[in-house]
Amino acid sequence: MVGRTAVVSKTPFRLTFAGGGTDLPAFYREHGPGACVAGAMDKGIYVIVVENFNADEIRVSYRVTEDAKHSVDQVEHGPIREAMRMLRIPSGVQVITATQMPSRGTGIGSSSSCTVGALNALHVWKGERVGPYQLAREAVQIERGVLREPGGIQDQYCAAYGGLNLIEVARDGTVTVHSLNIDHDGLELLNQQLMIFFTGAERRSADVHSKQIAEIDDHLDDYRKMRSLALETAKALEKLDFVEVGHLMDDNWRLKKSLSNSISNTSIDEAYETAKQSGALGGKLLGAGGGGFLFFLVPRERQRDVRRSLEAKGLVAKSARFEIAGSTIVHEE
Repeated sequence: MVGRTAVVSKTPFRLTFAGGGTDLPAFYREHGPGACVAGAMDKGIYVIVVENFNADEIRVSYRVTEDAKHSVDQVEHGPIREAMRMLRIPSGVQVITATQMPSRGTGIGSSSSCTVGALNALHVWKGERVGPYQLAREAVQIERGVLREPGGIQDQYCAAYGGLNLIEVARDGTVTVHSLNIDHDGLELLNQQLMIFFTGAERRSADVHSKQIAEIDDHLDDYRKMRSLALETAKALEKLDFVEVGHLMDDNWRLKKSLSNSISNTSIDEAYETAKQSGALGGKLLGAGGGGFLFFLVPRERQRDVRRSLEAKGLVAKSARFEIAGSTIVHEE
């Protein structure tokens, strides 16, 4: 069965400009389509799959190490367990993860990147090659179908495809990924204005999503407006109109904050307004909300001011750029 003895995948984390929330099944199935504009970060998660010394045992290592498991059912890490089960890998394997960013509950789609990366590495370990559409669909099936974790679908498709995309999901769940028409020079101009800051707060996205989902019917107009903002953002990005993109991100963030009282808080609001006053064109909190990373577009001449003002509030600047590659096999033996 084994096609390789060692495989390493790298899968990017996600940065969303607009439309997040419209990719929740509770919205798009009843009121779709959903639409998000999201890009892959140059930072991500490495998943290492290595043949185990004991052929009848499994070892999984992430924040903790699960050693000497004698069946897939005993593996506690849900996405890795279900990826192994889906691909019918009973034992004889080690699966190890390593991340390049603070990733637990920080809004950059790390859980889905892990699922996509594990699937990619395990497929290749078996001697199989699959494309991004299959990887994303399998990851959605595991996270939303098998594990029943609340959330959307943009993270899985962004992780699998990479690049900068308009991701649309129809009422029947059909996903279409439109790669934005931005050349290398345009992407570099965008990267020069990108700034992200870690708030230091981590949260369970499932908790935030659960509260948000419960209140969707009370905010349908807001969701529809965010869907429209995503379509406008895609057009503005292709025109390299970053001032307009910033304004659209700002509009999207103010709408998203209104969806649930768990999405933002006083310290996040203060940090956001400080960044705007210091020169940011616009921005948003990444992911479900409640903590994690703030993402801004900032003209280069104002970036020092934004950095100083947010660092004075205890936020930590992190370097990030948009990445063309999605989940990739970076090593195999």
